Amino acid sequence: MSRTKYGFAAPPDALRDLRELPHPVRDLALLQLQTLVHGDLGATRLQGALEGFHKVYVGPELPYRMVVQFRDAPPGSAYPREVFLVTAGPRQRYVVYRDTQLRLGRHNPVDEPYPDPADLAHARSPHALRAMNNASGTAPQHPTAPPSAVPPRKAAL
Repeated sequence: MSRTKYGFAAPPDALRDLRELPHPVRDLALLQLQTLVHGDLGATRLQGALEGFHKVYVGPELPYRMVVQFRDAPPGSAYPREVFLVTAGPRQRYVVYRDTQLRLGRHNPVDEPYPDPADLAHARSPHALRAMNNASGTAPQHPTAPPSAVPPRKAAL
């Protein structure tokens, strides 16, 4: 590895995120941070509500991300710039990105949580509707066909 290029900083929430990652994922995340601080790893720039921040993939095939910011180091630091860890967590359902926005006090309605796909499927299921109706003691309401404006045809004999 090369000589350290950046300082490192993280608030207590971000350190808690790291501690809560599954053990093998946490080890990979720490290695990624070390490589990032040495300047040997690039990070992907984020856009939109997280403009100015970068995402770091934790492992090539793992669904975990870290959100960092490259910023000027505080006065008196041994480094002119630092890597500031904002969040670390699962990418699934954009959890890590929403947590980042909450910590930064930003709101992006586009990134509102999506309902769980299983909940959506259950909500549309006719079996679930029947079970709910039976539990409430009401009969399911079936739409009736509107009366036809044209009288029915008689069969030709």
